[in-house]
Amino acid sequence: MANAQLQVKFVTNRLGNQNLVHSGFKFQAKNKRGIRTYWKCSTANCPATINTLNNIPTKVSANHNHGSDPMQLKVDDVLQRMKVRCTNELTPISTIYEEELVKLRTDDCNDDTQELVENIPTFPSCKNIMYNKRKKNLPVLPKTVDQINIDGIWTRTTKGDPFLLADDNREGRMLDCCYNV
Repeated sequence: MANAQLQVKFVTNRLGNQNLVHSGFKFQAKNKRGIRTYWKCSTANCPATINTLNNIPTKVSANHNHGSDPMQLKVDDVLQRMKVRCTNELTPISTIYEEELVKLRTDDCNDDTQELVENIPTFPSCKNIMYNKRKKNLPVLPKTVDQINIDGIWTRTTKGDPFLLADDNREGRMLDCCYNV
């Protein structure tokens, strides 16, 4: 089989590692040696494997002992979009979850879309993953006044105007902020 004919996609799993998707099946990295990666089917006891060189498939042994689950791949895509938004935006997590579900319901809603919405985990079951994604980009909350360090994007408003005017620590901590409503 020629490499140009192989349709592979790389997706991030819930642990932040890469998975490979090929023909509706998900593979996880089994072993890495330099630029070579050896992938195995993510379903336990399935003998299917793929070898890649610089993320280009070189060998495919697609003898799966189970059927593919395209619905789970679609659910994973929706959850991945939610996680990316949690990382890049400061929109409340519950709002992101609801907005992504609304997007699904309005885009040519049919039986497949309804089934997809029904298979997406409930907010309480996936909120911890999304909050952990958000937490990675936010600064750690200080425990003492001396640990307060405000710089970069945190010195500006959401419109990009200066917010923190001065941070004086000569005689006790004094933060001078400008807030225009």
